Amino acid sequence: MFEEMILEKVRKEAERIAEEQGLEIFDVQYRRESRGWVLRIIIDNPVGYVSVRDCELFSREIERFLDREDLIEHSYTLEVSSPGLDRPLRGPKDYVRFTGKLAKIVTKDGKTFIGRIESFVDGTITISDEKRKYEINIDDVKRANLEVEF
Repeated sequence: MFEEMILEKVRKEAERIAEEQGLEIFDVQYRRESRGWVLRIIIDNPVGYVSVRDCELFSREIERFLDREDLIEHSYTLEVSSPGLDRPLRGPKDYVRFTGKLAKIVTKDGKTFIGRIESFVDGTITISDEKRKYEINIDDVKRANLEVEF
């Protein structure tokens, strides 16, 4: 079966399982890597953080589906994980959800901002560092992620 078809079927079932478990699908990847084929499913918890138990329960359910449907004809590794502490920020919902958290934003013109997300209103992200506040239009963001705090 073609990789795109596998990915589509896995994503659909992953979204169903995630919804049942109060989770969301952050990403689904199926690709050949140096150690062979990898099916990577990244789950998210919209009201908190993903626990090891969340990954375990999700993994069991998706494994049942994969075994039953037998979509992948060759050997592969299944990985279920969270987006991580330094997760990418991928849209308005993330900026609202992570208000108060430390983030790094790189704009399309190459500027880098590191600060706390203060707000997201009408397409504008407001972040602040110790010195000042910055307002960044979401359309100007090249990439953004949370920064790990110690």
